[in-house]
Amino acid sequence: MLMRNFTKREKIILLVLVIFLLIGFYFIVIHYPVTSRLEEIEAEEMLTQEQTDLAIAKGQNYVKMKNELNDIFALPFDKITVMPSYDNQTTLLYNYQTIFEDLMPDLRFGEAKIEGNIASRTVSFNVTVSDYNAAKDVISKLTGTGFRCLLTNLTVSPEEGNLETDAIRLSGNIVFYELVTE
Repeated sequence: MLMRNFTKREKIILLVLVIFLLIGFYFIVIHYPVTSRLEEIEAEEMLTQEQTDLAIAKGQNYVKMKNELNDIFALPFDKITVMPSYDNQTTLLYNYQTIFEDLMPDLRFGEAKIEGNIASRTVSFNVTVSDYNAAKDVISKLTGTGFRCLLTNLTVSPEEGNLETDAIRLSGNIVFYELVTE
């Protein structure tokens, strides 16, 4: 009974069953593992590409910042500005006293506005100087303190009528920037 011959129908059914088993074996052992590994490789490749793009962008940013620093350090020493630590108001007062010496200016210090780690302090000034050259000298001293600043709303007007020979009234605002390190 163990050695009986299969009928043609049984042989076809067994052949179809073997084919299904081989197809199932192929999908379980070869197709699914290879497909999932290819997907993993593709995800790793995308991650590596993103990391490479990020590294390239960081490198370009580094080169840009280095070039900017080189440009800054190429400036004459008196043109280089720094951003002092917050609260720099006493140093600013001292600088204003040396700039305006005997001129009796009207100075108004605004409150510091802090955004992130940058504080900005607006100083309003109003002063009368003897002539146009003295006005240029005061303006260059105001912007040449060595601190990061921005001169805004500058008004230059003669006291009497002639800008070249008469006393000149200077008024405006200058914004000083300070680094908040707390």
